[in-house]
Amino acid sequence: MILVPLLAGCGGGGGDASGAGTAVTVIPAATPTPAPTPAATPTSDATPAPTAMPTPTSSPTPAASIPTAWAAGIAASYSVQPDVANCKAGTLGANVRAEALAVINTIRALHKLPAVTYSDADQAEAMESALMMAANGQLSHTPPTSWKCYSASGAAGAGSSNLYGAVPSPFLSLTPTDTIFAGWMTEVRNIVADNVGHRRWILSPFLTSIAYGRVAGSDGVNRTDATSLKVFGQASAPAVDAAALPSFVAYPQGDYPARYFDMSALLSFSAIIDPTRAGNNSAVDYAAATIRVTGADGAAMTVSGISFDNLGYGVPNNIQWKVAGLGRNVTYSVTIDNVRVRGVARSYGYTFRIID
Repeated sequence: MILVPLLAGCGGGGGDASGAGTAVTVIPAATPTPAPTPAATPTSDATPAPTAMPTPTSSPTPAASIPTAWAAGIAASYSVQPDVANCKAGTLGANVRAEALAVINTIRALHKLPAVTYSDADQAEAMESALMMAANGQLSHTPPTSWKCYSASGAAGAGSSNLYGAVPSPFLSLTPTDTIFAGWMTEVRNIVADNVGHRRWILSPFLTSIAYGRVAGSDGVNRTDATSLKVFGQASAPAVDAAALPSFVAYPQGDYPARYFDMSALLSFSAIIDPTRAGNNSAVDYAAATIRVTGADGAAMTVSGISFDNLGYGVPNNIQWKVAGLGRNVTYSVTIDNVRVRGVARSYGYTFRIID
């Protein structure tokens, strides 16, 4: 039997795809939910309010198909094992929490962003949020009180976190590394097209702490797996080091490892015009902006799918686009002209190279 993951999702990034063919069994795979959505065009640092965009319920995988290696990996991820059937989130191992923090800080360093810390105070919210997603086989930033394993703590975590979930095939892992890279950074597995909200939260200059929750196992019948990453509304986040922030955040930029990128992914850019207050960065207008991407020979690449917004996913301004024909180990130059910052035109330029 051939098992083909059905890659689908929604929210913080775009597109869905499915495997198809003769004599193929399709197994639903990882599903990112919409990135938690703050109010549009924020003007202050008030805690954003997420919008409700639940994803469809995944089809179950029979418990009998649970691979031994997957079960062993799950068992090694906890100091106290979760029990989804009885609404117990368990205790995620220190090694998994450390991996999540290390991966995020590795990515942020590529973008010249300060490292974040781990918020133990928010760990319960992250785990209870993941528990609800795993128990109900679907994802929502606004879970109803009728959900199995519902808790106020979990609902608060769901509303302020990146979410990811699956009934995974044996070929799919939801380790922090895989989830953060494939699920939230590249944004290629999401149902809601042309939205990079998960990525923007992870690359927000104003993010200073995170908490990571994952609940995986069996609900008594089916295998289930869900992840929650707390990205705003933390209990006691450190202050932002304004002096350490760059003037923009672009994806990708500089020498960028291929494992952190997908050639079909949207490229994106956010200008940082005020490093002291996140909301003040909404005063950026891309309506007249032009984007030029050139290869090593100076020839212009084909740029398409340009869109922009002033929503508050981490940084409340963003422009994104696609580039056809990208390759590895080639230096590309990006120029973004006529970006209006409080009515004044600015130009930005940078390079990137996807390296092996």
